[in-house]
Amino acid sequence: MTKILLIDEDCKSRAHYLETLVLPTFYMQDFSIQGIAVADFYRARNLLSSAGYTVLDKNGGADIIFDDVKQLPALLVLLREHGLPCELTDIADSLYQA
Repeated sequence: MTKILLIDEDCKSRAHYLETLVLPTFYMQDFSIQGIAVADFYRARNLLSSAGYTVLDKNGGADIIFDDVKQLPALLVLLREHGLPCELTDIADSLYQA
């Protein structure tokens, strides 16, 4: 089993999610949190839940649980086929890493 974060593409949602995150004691520039950013979070969340994915609500987003990382492209296709533009992106790209 694996999971990926689903989050609204706006900066507020990212900040809200990152506020509650416990960062590793030591991290470098390569620290990232991969996620799927969508324009309509609630519609995407409901679609994935209806399609049989396990959806766990998080502060500022939701974890989407699926069996294998090889299923990720199909998950993105499902969102796009239902008119939900999405992007696989680094959610933690705004963290200061010095």
